[in-house]
Amino acid sequence: MKRESRTDEIESRLERSLRKQVRAPKLDGRFDAAVWARVAASAAPAAATRRSSMPRWLIASNVLGVLVAVALLVIVGMNVGPQSLSGVEVEVALPQVPPGFVERLVAALLWSITGVALLFGLMYTKLGRRLRAEWF
Repeated sequence: MKRESRTDEIESRLERSLRKQVRAPKLDGRFDAAVWARVAASAAPAAATRRSSMPRWLIASNVLGVLVAVALLVIVGMNVGPQSLSGVEVEVALPQVPPGFVERLVAALLWSITGVALLFGLMYTKLGRRLRAEWF
């Protein structure tokens, strides 16, 4: 029982000391009015002032890309009509692949992708985080 009263006494002294050290400024009605004005302003609909989250340069480059694509379509459409493609024969020569090449390529890609995936997964383990912190 004596121990509890001693800790209560210490806590109360600490509380009084802390209250003496920290002085909060007294706030008047102006602060209250400013807070309520900000709350009202944030509650008002701001749909008219909504701006795009994309930067202007990105919008400009997209518009420029669309204009170039349309211009190319118009130029190709005017120069190449259906009558000019009527007698064209297209012959495509496919390259010859040696036997077993595709299997060796797939096996090599399989092991390399597996190794990269394992290393990527290792990065998120305790050991991987420690190694990243040490090396990077």
